[in-house]
Amino acid sequence: MSERFERRLAQPRDAARELRTLRDLLRYAVSRFEQAGLAYGHGNGNAWDEAVALLLWALHLPPEPLEPWLDARLARAEREAAIGLVERRVGSRLPAAYLTGEAWLRGLSFACDERALGPRPPIA
Repeated sequence: MSERFERRLAQPRDAARELRTLRDLLRYAVSRFEQAGLAYGHGNGNAWDEAVALLLWALHLPPEPLEPWLDARLARAEREAAIGLVERRVGSRLPAAYLTGEAWLRGLSFACDERALGPRPPIA
């Protein structure tokens, strides 16, 4: 009988120390969200979109375009803050729009908190 392979993710502290770029953090965030079995639908329809929204917001970057920033190296404080937000999303299970206080719909930003129903993805 063969042994079952155990999938692992870095601990948040290790991720903040070892991951370097936005691309690295996006991969980590998507993996954490999938591992946690999060639900989506308050503005973002999947783990990738949710990770992009949270991480760009945490880094004070515009929501579009993503490509120019993917390989940008991040300062340790930026990595720690971004990973802290990812872990808060996993721990609280609150949608990104509630954690950041803003939701985007068709290029417009709206203030958003738990009192409001966040915008749904356009396809919903």
